[in-house]
Amino acid sequence: MRRERAEGFVKPFVQPTPQYLLLKTLAAYPLRGEGFFYMRNLREYTELLLIATRDVANAEGWAPVYDFAIRMRRAGLVKDPPLVSAQVWPDKAQIKELLKLYPLPKMLLFLEIAKKGRKDYGWSYGARKKDAVVDALKEMPFEWHELQAIKYPTTYRDILRMLHPKPWVDEINRLWRWVVKKGDAPTDKTKAYEEAVKASSPADAVKKAIEADLPWEVIRSRIGKLDAIPNELLFNAAAKLMGPFDIAMQASILTERLGKDSVEYLVRRRGRIPLSAGARAAIGLAVQGRQEVANAFFEKAQLGKEEFNKLLPATPKRVITLIDVSGSMQGARILAAARVLLPFTKVFEKAYVFNSGIEGIIKQIQLSSLNDYLGLLNMPDDGTPLYDAIQKTITEERLGEDDLLFVLTDEQENASKAPITALSNIKTWVVLGVVAPYPVDMILKNPETRAIAYPASDPDSFIASAQLVTAKKLIESEGIVEISKLLPPIALQAV
Repeated sequence: MRRERAEGFVKPFVQPTPQYLLLKTLAAYPLRGEGFFYMRNLREYTELLLIATRDVANAEGWAPVYDFAIRMRRAGLVKDPPLVSAQVWPDKAQIKELLKLYPLPKMLLFLEIAKKGRKDYGWSYGARKKDAVVDALKEMPFEWHELQAIKYPTTYRDILRMLHPKPWVDEINRLWRWVVKKGDAPTDKTKAYEEAVKASSPADAVKKAIEADLPWEVIRSRIGKLDAIPNELLFNAAAKLMGPFDIAMQASILTERLGKDSVEYLVRRRGRIPLSAGARAAIGLAVQGRQEVANAFFEKAQLGKEEFNKLLPATPKRVITLIDVSGSMQGARILAAARVLLPFTKVFEKAYVFNSGIEGIIKQIQLSSLNDYLGLLNMPDDGTPLYDAIQKTITEERLGEDDLLFVLTDEQENASKAPITALSNIKTWVVLGVVAPYPVDMILKNPETRAIAYPASDPDSFIASAQLVTAKKLIESEGIVEISKLLPPIALQAV
């Protein structure tokens, strides 16, 4: 009850529905850089997710639960939690459909969760779950099996030893014999992988990988530092083997080795760069003075407003951001805030900063370019009038019930004139992104506030918290809602 109240339901207190709790634990789960924010530990989180799963099934039947979890996973809005929820699904065919959306290590994780759950929760670890994994494996194409065997040979071996499945075609039989080290490499790709592993030098390993079109992650651990790879070979590897995430994570060394023009070319020929990795690369390169390359990452790591709205159950009319630039935000905290904000530059209508040294507490700033974010890094100073700043921004912008205020702060309140109780009547959706450990201070002091606090460890944390706060609005206004009404548009379109 305390944790439910801590999420900001206004008086009179509203008991969260099972549908909302399923959304929270399955699609916007709190496992981020700071650990389990809403729950004390993994066991408590698991229990709440399973309770919500069963309660929604009791209210609506199992079909909507399957559909919700599978659509959210297919849309890329959730990672591991459906594997936990599926532990109590009664339909083997639906478990199979879910497992087909994951790589091999996650299938093993599903089995390990089941095995551990037999001891901790008393659920079944039997034929239904094992058969679902085997059925999922049977429906995957041979090319998928070949790639999984190359990328995760130890994991594949563990699954085979755990399930003892019978191969359904000869090529699978030969692949499995290779996986358990009882046969020779059966395909050109597996032979190339063996040659890359046994290569006499990192450069030779990269050449073998390029020739066989092996994914970068297959040979990454075999290479060590990139210094041993000649520049021309490194460029070819980046162009042919590295994905957008790999290029973003290696952005600094690639720029140093290949030059800005080559890296700009590599970035611009890709699609979207993952938000967190792209923001990190853009700001890191900009701080180093590599502005042109940084701008390429900045452009590729942007989320449009229409795209953002498709991720939420309800659409905000306006999105305003408020950034804490008090003294305690200096260094790593303001840098973390900038990384979280950067991908949403096109989403925010206006940006404000606040500290006790600003006349009027808050000040509107321009936040539309990478240079603007660099300027933000130098602003922290003075005290933290957090409560006053939130109240004043909402008042001056005349934010209503359908608007979203995103606040980035370390929550070190020390300068507000108004008490925290002044926030009790907030009607605006408020996401409090906290760039410091234990982000619970404001919420637990005043459980009735409409704000939801969340560890702001990466851009995904903002998306997850925005999903929660907009879903809560539906629950407050409509009471019990069907779980399908909490599906964002992007999940509804997932087939």
